Amino acid sequence: MRITVDANVLISSLGWNGAEAAVVEMVLESRLELCLSAQILSEFYRVSKYPKLGFTEKEIDGFIGRLLPNVVLVNPPQKINVINEDPEDNRILECAVEGKSSYIISGDRHLLSLRQFEGIKILRAPNFLQIFYKSEV
Repeated sequence: MRITVDANVLISSLGWNGAEAAVVEMVLESRLELCLSAQILSEFYRVSKYPKLGFTEKEIDGFIGRLLPNVVLVNPPQKINVINEDPEDNRILECAVEGKSSYIISGDRHLLSLRQFEGIKILRAPNFLQIFYKSEV
């Protein structure tokens, strides 16, 4: 199963042991395929360097170093403009469509309000985990 996550899910999994970290751990265990784009990675790097988060360069680079070998990188040629309130959120949709993801995992209210886009379900990490574990039984 292929998923796309937004930068904030990556930030949460780097700093805290919650549902987002569980999703990323499943990617590292090759139980899920993670589809990302340069735009999502760039946003992750930008946000992860905020002083209030307190991440060191070593922590950030170590996290990405572990993650990248397990990532499908895409370069979406198609521009999508469905989220007008925060146009940057459209980059997540573009990545998911190009990468043929089944799910987008996000905590972003603009993305979550769509519920789905072109057949791709948009969920919070805890909701995704419930669905994933039910399908494994």
